[in-house]
Amino acid sequence: MDLKSLPWYMQLGVFMFMGLVIFGLFYFFYYSDNSTTIDRMDAEIQKLDQEISKAAQKKGQMKQMEEDINTKKKVLEDLKEVLPEQKETNQILSKVQAIISSARLRIMNWTSQKERKKPIYNEIPVSITVDGNYHNLAIFFGQLARLKKIFTVDNLNITPLAQTSNTYSIHASFIATTYTYTDKGGK
Repeated sequence: MDLKSLPWYMQLGVFMFMGLVIFGLFYFFYYSDNSTTIDRMDAEIQKLDQEISKAAQKKGQMKQMEEDINTKKKVLEDLKEVLPEQKETNQILSKVQAIISSARLRIMNWTSQKERKKPIYNEIPVSITVDGNYHNLAIFFGQLARLKKIFTVDNLNITPLAQTSNTYSIHASFIATTYTYTDKGGK
C-alpha cells in the first residue's frame, strides 16, 4: 500500500498518528525524566531560598546580639569600677580611713570581720567605732557615699560621750561593708 494512493484525509490521519507516536516517544523517553528532574530542582531551589532567608535573618539577629554583648561588656567594665573584680580591699579600706581622718573623726576601733562569700560577689565587712560630732559623722557618710566603690553601713549606733567638747560629742559604731566581684555566678 502506497501512501500517495490513499485519499488526502487518510494521509492526514497517518501523519497525525505518526506525529502522536513520535510525540509520545519524545514525552516518555526524554521530557518526563527531565520534567521530574526540573520539578525536584525547583523544590530544592525553594528550600535553599528559604534557608538563605533564614540565614540572613539570623545574621541580622547575630549582629544585634554582638552589639548587645559589646554593650553589656562595657556595662560590666563600668560596674567593675564600683564592684572591683580583684581584692582591692586594702586600698579601699585605706581610703575609708583617710575619709575618717579628713572628716575629723577619731578611730577608736577598727576590726576586719570574716569575708562572706556569695554566688557573684564577696562581702568584706569592717566593724568601725569612731568619736566625733554629728556634723563630722555626716560629712564622713557623705564622702563614703560618693566613693566609686559600693559600701553599705549597717548596725549604726550613736551614743553621746560622757565628756563632750566641740570636736567630740558622740561615739558611733557601725559595720561598713564593701564588695568584690567574683565572676562565679554562672559556674
